[in-house]
Amino acid sequence: MTQEVFGLRYEFVYRHGHYMVLYKEDGLDSKTLSTLQVRMLEANDVPNLLPLEIQEVDFRISLLYNLSAKRMLAHVLKVEGLSKQHFAKLMYAIVCALGESKNYMLFESGYVLKDNFIFIGSDWSDVYLTYVPLESINDEDSVFKSLESLMKHLSLKLNDDERNNVVSWMESLSRNQNLQGYKENLLELMDEQTILKEASLISNQKDDEQHTLKPFNMQMPALKVNELPKPLWKRDEGQQQVRINTTIEELATKMNEEQGNQVSFIALSGRNRTIFLAVVILLIAFIWQNYFTYPSTGTLQISAGISILLMNVWFVIRFLGLPHFQRFTKGSSGVNLAFLPIAEKKLEPNLVTPTPEPINIQNYYENLHMHTTLLNHKKPNATVFLGRHMNQPIGARLEWQFEGTTKSVPLKNDHFTMGRGDANLKVDYVLDEAGASRLHAEIIKNEEGYVIKDTGSTNGTYLNGEPLVTYQLYPLKDGDEIRIVRQEIKFRL
Repeated sequence: MTQEVFGLRYEFVYRHGHYMVLYKEDGLDSKTLSTLQVRMLEANDVPNLLPLEIQEVDFRISLLYNLSAKRMLAHVLKVEGLSKQHFAKLMYAIVCALGESKNYMLFESGYVLKDNFIFIGSDWSDVYLTYVPLESINDEDSVFKSLESLMKHLSLKLNDDERNNVVSWMESLSRNQNLQGYKENLLELMDEQTILKEASLISNQKDDEQHTLKPFNMQMPALKVNELPKPLWKRDEGQQQVRINTTIEELATKMNEEQGNQVSFIALSGRNRTIFLAVVILLIAFIWQNYFTYPSTGTLQISAGISILLMNVWFVIRFLGLPHFQRFTKGSSGVNLAFLPIAEKKLEPNLVTPTPEPINIQNYYENLHMHTTLLNHKKPNATVFLGRHMNQPIGARLEWQFEGTTKSVPLKNDHFTMGRGDANLKVDYVLDEAGASRLHAEIIKNEEGYVIKDTGSTNGTYLNGEPLVTYQLYPLKDGDEIRIVRQEIKFRL
C-alpha cells in the first residue's frame, strides 16, 4: 500500500532499523536527482534533516530515510495533543531548518512539509524534516504556501481559545513573505507564553507568602473543651477490648462468605518416598551434567536454584506429604463442614445423601419433548430450523476470545484506533495490556478495503505471525490474525 509525493511513491520498510523509501517503479534516473544537492547531503550532517541514503540496485535508484528513534508528527498529535506553546516551538524549529537550507545549497521547496513526513525526537523543538533532492524542484515561493497549509492543519489540533489566538496571529503573519519575519513572530508568540507562565508563577508565590503571614489564631480554629480527645485510660472500655470469645457459628459464617480451597496433605508410604527421592536425585544429576557440559555463570545460577527448589519439594513431601486441595462444603445450616470436627459431621441430620433413582433410558427419550422447547410433541424426531441468530454481527469487525466466549466489536469508523488510551486520548478499542502503547495500531478503510498499520508502538504489532513495519500499510482479509502483546484478535468481514 503506497502513496505519492513529488511524483515518487513512498513506503516504510525495516532493514536493521526503520526506514522510509521514496522510489519509482522503473527506478529513479540519476538525471532527475540534483548532483550538487546529493553531494552536499552526503558530505554534511545537515541539522533537522532526516538522514538520507542513496541506494542503487540493478540500476534502480531509491532514497532511504532513517527513522530510528523518531516519531511521526501525525501520530504524536494524536497521542500527546498540541498546545499553543508546542505549536510555536515546532514551527520555529521548522522555519529555522528551512532558513539553514541555503547554507548547504538546498532548495526550500524541496522539503515535504506535511505531518506524516515530519518526525519528532525527544522534544517538540527536536524536528526532523524530509528533503527530496530533485533537480526539477526549484520554486522557492511555494514554501510559504506549504507553511501556511501546515499551520492551518496544526491549528485544528488546538482548543478553541488557543485556536482563535493562533488564527489571528496567522492572519498578521500572512503579510510576511520571508522566513526572518516568521522567526520574529514565532519568537513573540513563545515569549508571550513565557511571560504568562512567569506571571502565574509570581502570583502563586504571592499567594503562598500571604498564606504564610496569616496570624496563628486565624489559621488554627479554636478548640472547645468538650471536643478535646479523652485520655487513653478514660476511653470507653468497649472500644479498647478486642473480641476474643468469637463463637464457632460466627467464625463458620465468616468463612462461608469467603471462597477458597482447603489444603491438606496426604502422607506417602516409604516405598513412594524412596521413588520420589530417586527421581529428584536423577533430575539434579541431569541439571548439573548440563552445567558441566556448558559451564557459565548463568548456567551455574540456574542449576543451583533448581537444585534448591527440588530439595525443598522433597522435604515438603517427606515430612508433610503430597498437597491435596479440597473445596469447602456447606451443610444445611450454612456452616463449612470442612472446619468442623468429624463427630459433628456425623451428628448433622441432613447430611445423608439421597440415593438417586435409576433412570429408564427408553422413557427418558420418549418424554424428551416435555423437557425442551426445541422439539414438538407432535413430531418429536423432527429437526427444528433455528435460522440466523438475530444478534449475530454482520460486516467488518474484530473478534477475540474471552473466558471461553467470543467477543466482537464492529469497525464503525474509517479510522479505527487500538491502544491503551488514557484520559486525554480516546481509542476505539482499549487494550488492557501492560505492554500496549497509548495509540498502538490503526485500521483504516479505503477504496480497496481495510488496511492496518502500526502507529510507532514500543512492542510492535503482528499480522498472521509476522511483525509489521512501523507506519506501513498492510491489507486485511477475512480471517487475518492480529496480535498485540498477548492479545490475539481476528479480523472478520
